[in-house]
Amino acid sequence: MFYVTCFMKEVVNPFELFSYQGPKYFCDREDDVVKLNEAFQNRRNTVLSSMRRLGKTNLIMHWHHQLSKIKNTTPIYIDVLGTKNDNEFIEQFVVAVVKATSNKENFAQKLLSIFGRLRPQISLDPYSGSPQVSLDIHTNADKAATFDIALNLLSESKEQFQIAIDEFQVIETYEKPSTIDAILRSHFPKLTNIHFLFCGSQQHMLSTIFSNPKRPMFSSTQHLTLDHIPYPAYFDFIKTHFEEHDMEISDQSIHEILTWTQSHTFYTHFLANEIFSKHVEKVTYELVKNSEVDCIKLFAVNYEHLLSTLPSNQTTLLKAIAVEKTNFSINEKAFLNKYNLSASSASLALKGLLDKDFLIVKMNGNIKSYYIQDVFFSKYLEMQ
Repeated sequence: MFYVTCFMKEVVNPFELFSYQGPKYFCDREDDVVKLNEAFQNRRNTVLSSMRRLGKTNLIMHWHHQLSKIKNTTPIYIDVLGTKNDNEFIEQFVVAVVKATSNKENFAQKLLSIFGRLRPQISLDPYSGSPQVSLDIHTNADKAATFDIALNLLSESKEQFQIAIDEFQVIETYEKPSTIDAILRSHFPKLTNIHFLFCGSQQHMLSTIFSNPKRPMFSSTQHLTLDHIPYPAYFDFIKTHFEEHDMEISDQSIHEILTWTQSHTFYTHFLANEIFSKHVEKVTYELVKNSEVDCIKLFAVNYEHLLSTLPSNQTTLLKAIAVEKTNFSINEKAFLNKYNLSASSASLALKGLLDKDFLIVKMNGNIKSYYIQDVFFSKYLEMQ
């Protein structure tokens, strides 16, 4: 967590940015937790999707924190974002499963005994100290057998297991077509004590995996979409944490925080974190506005570099979307003339920005609205 030093004492910054620090520092999501509990209790495997940096992973951690208190219930979290192929995915999966079913002392022995024929190589991560494993997998039969062994370990237990696989859509990026979804789907009917939660922040890829009739996972899961934290809950959360540290903050200042960041979890927390770090007795509206500028400055170098890598038509369209917000249509002649874009150039730029996940699309009836995913990036472009 982040700390500030004030009057010779350490004060915990309550607006944590990256890791789950317990219920006290987690805002709301009560309805989402209820839905996840219902899915778990009724053995409905689930897909959880969200925009980037909306708090999906922390929601999983918060839910798992609650599940871990239930007798004979074990949550397992697996982040597969860094995997590049099926073998690396399976290795991540195996380590998580074995760690959940054996204590640290016999981890290596148990791994060697159950995966002996795949000649596991065990090492320790030099930074985290956590065990790493490499399996000698060559064929689809080896992949299926590995999942059989790992899942049998869980199914033989009297425990109930919740397995959350974060950034599951990464299997769509593997150079060699993945068979992970087919293998996992084949196990669904056999597993009576295992519930899966497939999570991701690239919704079009997740849709390809779970909503395409030609794919193995089609119609095998229910879908939940994470939305922004409701304004009243976020308002109270911010006010409570400032006041608990004897920092007075006006309703106007909190409203400005939530409005400027669009209540988008990461950016709201980042701005609140920046304001809190000043550790003033009274948070004024002027301090909030100055902190907004400070936040943009902290990311400006990254944004400048990012823009330098984009074609000019994509840069132009990004700036236009940031300025116009929702009051535009890329097909309107007035919009195209204002930003010196042709219809074909704007269409190509839009496709490129959507493919790169710079933009998100929201539908209101048949009308599409486009937004820049990174709130600070949008503010940076607007300020240019």
